[in-house]
Amino acid sequence: MSEREKHICLDPGHDAGNLANKSPDGTYYEHAFTLDLGKRLEKLLTDRGVSVTMTRTGGGAVSLARRCEIANSIPDLDLFVSLHSNAAAGGGWSSAKGWSVYLYGPGGDRERAAQDILEQVRAAGIAVRSTPIVYDPELYVLKHTKAPAVLLENGFHTNREEAALLGQADYRQKLAVAEAKGILEYLGIPWVETEEETDYQAEARAAVDWLTENGIMQGNAEGDLMLDQPLTRRQFAVLEYRIAKLEGFV
Repeated sequence: MSEREKHICLDPGHDAGNLANKSPDGTYYEHAFTLDLGKRLEKLLTDRGVSVTMTRTGGGAVSLARRCEIANSIPDLDLFVSLHSNAAAGGGWSSAKGWSVYLYGPGGDRERAAQDILEQVRAAGIAVRSTPIVYDPELYVLKHTKAPAVLLENGFHTNREEAALLGQADYRQKLAVAEAKGILEYLGIPWVETEEETDYQAEARAAVDWLTENGIMQGNAEGDLMLDQPLTRRQFAVLEYRIAKLEGFV
């Protein structure tokens, strides 16, 4: 591998206008999951010296064509990674489950990237499908990106057990770490543990995860939690009220 900076394009699938791709009980939305996973991957990769471009950073609509334009505008892009969760036909709960990766076709750098990511996903103990690598030349973002491209299906949101896992912050982080390790393996960059979080940083991350998982803290229409913005007294009152409802006090 050359000494030039490596560049990855992360593509969180769908957007906040897509309300169809969800769990049958409506507790999970694919667009929110993919954006969260994308941001986790972005941090893990940038912390290790990889340049990352996101096709979207909020819930606003980004067409499939625009996602490919973003990727194709990056000189010497090393890998395009589209993030999704899978769904079985029928609209209800299904027994179908497992992680998988989709490619335009076999061979080349895309196949090597898929194998490297798959190896790390398996090593992390994440369940994969019996045929974890699938070739599909009709998927738009795989067909129209110039760089090697993979599309990751992170389990089935139509499977009751996997939908519950996909909603958990710890499991999302587990997926992100495994996939980041696989991407780095493909790039020829060793995985290096970063400095441990301070107690405050760990507590703040856990607090945000708990508040969002329980529906107490919600982002704007584009899915941005605006964590560094000041809190008004009215917003504080709403948060307190939601916590009181969750605990059964009101």
